[in-house]
Amino acid sequence: MTRTLKVAVIGAGMAGQAHAFGYRNVSMAGSGELQVELWAIADPNVDLARTVATRYGFAEAIGNMDDVISSDCDIISVALPNFLHADILPRVLASGKHVFAEKPIGRTLAEATHLRGLADASNAVTGVGFSFRRLPGLAGLAQAVHSGLIGELHTARAWYNADYAANPASALSWRYSGEQAGAGALLDIGAHAIDALHFVAGPTARVTNATVRTVIAERPLPAAGAIGHGGSTSAETGPVTNDDVALLTLQLESGAIAHVELSRIAHGIPNSLGVEVHGTRGSASFDSMSAGEFHVFQDGVVDATFNGARRIITGPAHPYFTDVAAMPGAGVGTGYAEAFTAEIQEFIRTIHAGSTMDTNFETAEVMMRVVDAALRSATTEAPVSL
Repeated sequence: MTRTLKVAVIGAGMAGQAHAFGYRNVSMAGSGELQVELWAIADPNVDLARTVATRYGFAEAIGNMDDVISSDCDIISVALPNFLHADILPRVLASGKHVFAEKPIGRTLAEATHLRGLADASNAVTGVGFSFRRLPGLAGLAQAVHSGLIGELHTARAWYNADYAANPASALSWRYSGEQAGAGALLDIGAHAIDALHFVAGPTARVTNATVRTVIAERPLPAAGAIGHGGSTSAETGPVTNDDVALLTLQLESGAIAHVELSRIAHGIPNSLGVEVHGTRGSASFDSMSAGEFHVFQDGVVDATFNGARRIITGPAHPYFTDVAAMPGAGVGTGYAEAFTAEIQEFIRTIHAGSTMDTNFETAEVMMRVVDAALRSATTEAPVSL
């Protein structure tokens, strides 16, 4: 008997559109027992919701989010600005529906901890969108490290450099408000970099040092209803109240030390998340700008004359590849779009199996503990243990 999962996405902005893309492309390969029904996109901007629903094949556009929460749908994806999660997510979790939330689940550790508790109390499957984990290249790197291919880790580096805020004329959206977003680059893109570091190298025990800085202190006010990172023609400006760049030094639970570099104003680097790790028998690295590959060096594998870092092209042997690649062969290429398909694929798979998703509200709270410790370390200029 075929089981149908009726899906709604709350939020029609950039992240909501990525979720909608994921649901449109999801499949249960080899299983005739599950079907996904693309029901509704909900957003107070109904015109935008309608555009997104039409683009991704959802049946309805809804302006009132409460109509979705009280509906008979099975799954709700929540992809809203950070400051709305504390209000909307408790109501969505209380509905008993399966919930997939965009990261971060709150602006602060207190909000994340509260929401994690609500998710833990739910009998439904709850997941959080740490999408970079689903790239076969990063997942392959983690697999290599966890298998001991480069020995015991002693040093790691993670970064997320982007240029979406490099233009001072970019509108003063909620992302630049400490009240509405929480931290800036440290949370917006740092959430992904910190989680990717944890995914590959293990959890953080201590923030030994943190520095955050706001470089562009004023930005023009946005137009009503604007989404994304576009410029503004307004002559009025307002203050930026969170960070543009952040540098963290961490001690991991394994004893390894790590450095995390974050910038949302990195001219010429549109979107680069990376992880580099060094162990007792080699090193390995991944950069999302070349998402279909990763690099591994193993000391002493062959004569030093011919030894060097190997460029490994992702293929069917790597996690998520067969779920998302257009063709089932190595080298056909996968990118960030496929990561959203893979994360929704994994979410649907856990619902089908009645299991727990590996990126859940606990994962989001663990990441937020690092952000919170980094902010305290930057303020006190002292180490902070988690």
